Amino acid sequence: MTQESTGFGRVEADGSVQVRENDTWRVVGSYPDASAEEALAYFERKFIDLESRVSLAEQRVKAGAPSKDVEKQLNGLTEELAEPAVVGDIVALRTRVATALTSVPALKEAQNKETEAAVAEALVTREKIVSDMEALAATDPGKIRWKATTATITELFEAWQNHQQTGPRLPKKTADALWARFRQARSGLEKARRTYFQTLDERSKEAKTAKRDLITQAEALAPKGSEGISAYRSLLEKWKVAPRASRSVEDSLWAKFKAAGDALYAQKAEQEQKDDEANAGNLETKLAVLAEFADILTLTDRDQASTRHRLFHEKFTAVGPVPKKSLRQVEDQAKKFDQHVKKLNEEHWQKNDPEKQARSQSMTDQLHKAIADIERDLASADSPRKKALEDDLATKKAWLAILDK
Repeated sequence: MTQESTGFGRVEADGSVQVRENDTWRVVGSYPDASAEEALAYFERKFIDLESRVSLAEQRVKAGAPSKDVEKQLNGLTEELAEPAVVGDIVALRTRVATALTSVPALKEAQNKETEAAVAEALVTREKIVSDMEALAATDPGKIRWKATTATITELFEAWQNHQQTGPRLPKKTADALWARFRQARSGLEKARRTYFQTLDERSKEAKTAKRDLITQAEALAPKGSEGISAYRSLLEKWKVAPRASRSVEDSLWAKFKAAGDALYAQKAEQEQKDDEANAGNLETKLAVLAEFADILTLTDRDQASTRHRLFHEKFTAVGPVPKKSLRQVEDQAKKFDQHVKKLNEEHWQKNDPEKQARSQSMTDQLHKAIADIERDLASADSPRKKALEDDLATKKAWLAILDK
C-alpha cells in the first residue's frame, strides 16, 4: 500500500520510490532510513537538476552555441532521459529535448555558412599578409630602407602568428601553401639584409682605412700653419669622394679630420691678426693718399686724369697692405678712381674711333657734293621747282652742320 504520493511520484510501503510516465509507474530507487516525504524530495531534487541541464541546453541552442557541442549535449540528455532515476515530468523533458534537437540542423547549416564566410575572409587576410611580404622581397635590395623594412617584416610575422592562433582554421593544403610562400619571401629578405649589412661593413672598413689615412696627412700639416691650408683643402676634396663609413664611425672620423683643419685655420687667423697689427699704420697712409688724389674724380681731360691716375697707383701700391677688415674700404675708393679714368678713355676712343671718323667723312663728302649740285640747279630752276630745291638745300646744310660738330 502506498505510503506517500504526488502527481509524478509515490513511495510504496516497502520504501521504494516510483515515478509516473504517462499511465505507467516505474521504480526509480529507494532512500533508506528516511521518511516518505524525504525520499520523494530527494528524487524530485534530482529531477530539478536534470531539468536545469535541459534548460541550459535549450539556451545554448538559442544562443547559437557550436552545433556539434549542443548536439552532443542533447544526445547525452536523450540517453539519460531513457530511464532516469528522478521524480518529475520526465515525458515533458523528453519532448523539450527532442524539440531542441530539431533546431540543431538549421543551427549547423547557419554555422557552416558563417564558418565558410569566416574562412574566405581569413584567406583574404592571410593572402594580404603573404603578398605584402612578397612585395618587400621583390624590392631592389639597394633601394630598401632596412631599418623600417626590418620593423615591417617583424610586424607581418606577428600578424601571421596572431591570425593563425585567433582566426578560423584554414584547409591544411591551403594553409601550408600560404605559409610556404610567406616563409620563402621572409627568408629571401633575411638573406638580402645579411648581404646588405655585410657589404656595408666591408665598405665601412674601406672608408675607415681611407679616411684614417687622410686624417694622418691632415694632422701632419700642423707645422706648416696657414701655408698648409691649400694642401688641407685638397685632402678635403678627397674626403668628399671617399666612401662613407657607418654613421657613428663617420662622425668620429670627421671630428678628427675637422680638428686638424681647424688647427690650421686657427694659426692662419692668429697670423692675420699679427699682420693686421703690423699693418695698422698703412691704413692711415693709404687713406691720406686717397684724399690727396681725390681730385681725379673731378678731371675731365683724359691725358691729365691718366697721368694723375698712374701717379696715384705708384704711391698707393708702395704703401703696403692694410688690415684685412679695412681692405674693402680703401679698395672701393681706389676703384672709383679706376672707373672714372676708364670712362674718360672710353669716351676718348668713341670720339676718335678711325672707323667712325671714316664713316663721318664719307657722309660729309656726300653732303658737300649734294649741296653743290643743288646750288647749281638753283641757278637755272624755275619758280615752282626753286622752292623744293631751297628746302632740300637747307636740310642738307643742317645735316652737314651736325657732322662738323
